[in-house]
Amino acid sequence: MAEGWRIHESEMPRLGESEGVPFEDKEIWLHFFRLDSDSHWIATEANGKGLYFGYVVQDGDFENAKWGYFTLAEIAMVPGLLVLCRKSVKRFEDVVAEVRSDY
Repeated sequence: MAEGWRIHESEMPRLGESEGVPFEDKEIWLHFFRLDSDSHWIATEANGKGLYFGYVVQDGDFENAKWGYFTLAEIAMVPGLLVLCRKSVKRFEDVVAEVRSDY
C-alpha cells in the first residue's frame, strides 16, 4: 500500500468532528478495500495515527455492514489491501451506491 494517502488523511476531520451529521451525509475521505473479497473500510474521520471511524463491509455483506472504529494495524494485515484517496470528498450515500453498483 503506497504512503501517499497519509497526506490525504491529515486533512480528514478528526474523530468526533462529524458527530451529529446523518450517516448518509458524512463525507468519505479514504476507502480501503480488497477486490478479491469485496470487503470495504470506508473512513469518514481519523485521529491521524491510524485510527478511523467509518463504515465496514465484510465480503460484500451490506445487510450486516456497520459503522464503527477500525485501525490501520487491523486492516493492514489483510492481503491485497488497496486504498482509494478520493480526489473529491463524496457523501457516504453516494460512495455506497458506487460500490454496490460494481457488484
